[in-house]
Amino acid sequence: MKRHILSNLKEWKDSPNRKPLILLGARQVGKTYILKQFGREDFDNMVYVNCHNNPFVESLFVDFDIDRILYQIELQYEQRITVGKTLLFFDEIQEVKNGIPSLKYFCENRRDLHVVAGSLLGISLREEESFPVGKVDNLRMYPMTFHSTR
Repeated sequence: MKRHILSNLKEWKDSPNRKPLILLGARQVGKTYILKQFGREDFDNMVYVNCHNNPFVESLFVDFDIDRILYQIELQYEQRITVGKTLLFFDEIQEVKNGIPSLKYFCENRRDLHVVAGSLLGISLREEESFPVGKVDNLRMYPMTFHSTR
């Protein structure tokens, strides 16, 4: 079985106007699964950063110095982040302070990277945070549906 959303992800990957991508969807629709599959199939490597209850990530977005953030991720996960070859995947990014706002700076300073984030359908930001309008691409994922052939 192949999910249609994979073709949308491949279009995003190849787009010359690509911005960091937020894959939105309700709980348990397969966001993490599909992004990991996309990383395995379409990139040489993937760096998976789970933002849920992760002490490392809590200190990652203390500022928006993208070069520092990338360096710390490479050290922590012992993987090189290479333009055009690496998918950088922030899972549950809404759970960490300044996670979603940081995507603006990935767009402005490192648009050459393939950065994706999985997040709940209704993102609720902290009061002091803002959504990076115009600096991210959004894609919605829905539960799988099945059609009877009868």
